[in-house]
Amino acid sequence: MEIQELTAFQQSEEIIQPFTISCVGDVVLVCAKEHTLVFRLKYKHIAEDGVISFELSRIKCSNARPTGVLLAQEAKLYHASNMEQRRRIMLDQTIFPNIAKVYICNVQSWISPPGVFEDNPREHLIATVTNMGQLTIYRLEERCQTYWDPYVDISDTWQSHIYDRHPIDSYDELQIMADEMTITCFTWETVIYEHPVRFAFGTKSGKIVFCNLKPNVPKIEHVHQEEEASRVMRYISVQGQYHFLLVGLDSGRLGVYRFGEADPMGAYFVQYLATHFEEDISISAIECEVERKPNGEDQLLILAIKATYVLAIEIGFDGTLRSSMTLSLENFMITGLQMVYPRNYIVSTLPGKVFHLEIGESGSRGDMKITKQEVKTDLNVSSYALYGVAASRTRTGWYFLGYPSRRFDHLTLRSPTCIFFCRYNQRDALKALLGNSTLQLDNFHDAVEMVRFHGNKQPEILLPLEKPLVDLSLNEQTMYQLKLQLVQLSAKISYYKKRNRATTEALHAQHEFICSLIEVITASRIVCWLVEKYKKGMGLHPLQQETVRCLRNFMRTLT
Repeated sequence: MEIQELTAFQQSEEIIQPFTISCVGDVVLVCAKEHTLVFRLKYKHIAEDGVISFELSRIKCSNARPTGVLLAQEAKLYHASNMEQRRRIMLDQTIFPNIAKVYICNVQSWISPPGVFEDNPREHLIATVTNMGQLTIYRLEERCQTYWDPYVDISDTWQSHIYDRHPIDSYDELQIMADEMTITCFTWETVIYEHPVRFAFGTKSGKIVFCNLKPNVPKIEHVHQEEEASRVMRYISVQGQYHFLLVGLDSGRLGVYRFGEADPMGAYFVQYLATHFEEDISISAIECEVERKPNGEDQLLILAIKATYVLAIEIGFDGTLRSSMTLSLENFMITGLQMVYPRNYIVSTLPGKVFHLEIGESGSRGDMKITKQEVKTDLNVSSYALYGVAASRTRTGWYFLGYPSRRFDHLTLRSPTCIFFCRYNQRDALKALLGNSTLQLDNFHDAVEMVRFHGNKQPEILLPLEKPLVDLSLNEQTMYQLKLQLVQLSAKISYYKKRNRATTEALHAQHEFICSLIEVITASRIVCWLVEKYKKGMGLHPLQQETVRCLRNFMRTLT
């Protein structure tokens, strides 16, 4: 197993925590200290400059202070507090955020799954949580496709739900209200099956809040009180059944909740199913798979990360623990977890080691086995520590987040954050394109970009795409093969552009010819449809007649 670096992006933002890179569809998200970096893959038929076709935009960290709306006389409360309470005031900047300078940074940024908007299923929302407990959801501005507008202020909605703007007279009440308002984590549902879209967030006081996003307006559906604060969440949506919420609590325990509608009237309920693990190190990341076994049993396979440990759990939909396993990677700290395919994961560690984990199914005795194998990489781990890993939609493009581990290069420190764009030899992009049974590229743009960019560096990998088309027809198979021809020609144009100008011009001519073929075939299909309509005795509208004339002249010109 080998991971090969193809290129790298360097940015000026700082990274302050692990698990800060994620990918949904064609969008890669990096949660930096003061900004959220959004890389959107831009599919192009031809890219001559030999770089990855990404569009970068940024979301500035919100400066809002939710606890700043609490009506309290800070000086009076401070002098009335005892020494222990004063220590807490000095250590917790959310208690008196309006008096002194506060240091605000991002804590978590999550991108929504596709399908949030029914009229535009490919559009996403991005939610960010700051260390002040501010949760804001952003939407891409329609006219300027590089700017994200605030879409919904969840903290404002939560504040109006719990606080009636009464004066606060004691430190204890102020501490309680500050903890109530401070949001610590947030999660979208994994797959959107119905609308309005649901989500959940947790507060420092231990509340777990279930909401939905009605058009532009969030609605709080249910509030559950836990004994301690939640640090990380994972919302598992199961079509036609109950939904599940996995919560990593402050003490290191894992809470499993099942929730949904109890009756047709819509009464909402949350059932606390189970708690696993003794109190120890806090959970930093959670992944989960929904498994439907041939014998009719349904279960969740949960992977939780604690420092250097990977915890795997199989749990039934009713909360029954079926098996569990703990594995230590012995590499200081796990910073990334990404699924390759069911029960197989890539794990990155801070010192730069990368592992492939395979989770074996439990047998009749309930035992589970985790197989670990180190993955060879050519990443510059001598200078960069790895802070996370993410994979593209088809798992053919892999992104590792690096941050300098040695402060000796002043040029590197100007752009410390490095995103390594890699390929994994176990997930070949060319095979994914050739084996695409849908004959559409909509969900394979990442594989196209991998083939194009890799072919730009090593043209020999494009050989399977160079087979000439013998039979041209109007079906989807021909159209798909022509589009693959464009991919390999685009890669070759970029490769030969500086090497051989004459060859580049010939490839350009081929490229234009393929584009013309696609246009002619598309026009022919429209004309055929209109002719068939006419043959069936259905009269053509004058505009349709004019369309036939225009398309006929268009085809004659091209041919």
